[in-house]
Amino acid sequence: MTTHYRGHDVVDAEHRLIGTISDVVYDEYGDAEWAVVDLGLLRSAHYLPISAGYMTAAGEFVVPFDKRVVKEAPRADRRHVLDEETAERLTRHYRLST
Repeated sequence: MTTHYRGHDVVDAEHRLIGTISDVVYDEYGDAEWAVVDLGLLRSAHYLPISAGYMTAAGEFVVPFDKRVVKEAPRADRRHVLDEETAERLTRHYRLST
């Protein structure tokens, strides 16, 4: 089953809006790995790990992070291409297991 993420709102565990998924970065196997989240008007887009969240029946993508944590994550490149260094920084920032 393929999940479509683009256009869905990202919310925290309390269902407070964080932003909207504008793009998805896929790994070498074609699996969704990182969401590019727009945080609002005149704000930068940031990466968010797909593996940390889940999609609700209502179409919200729920993550265990608040907006501040996402805002402090590395910003998304304009082309939404992740280099190895940025991927490592994101893994540390979100405290993901490697």
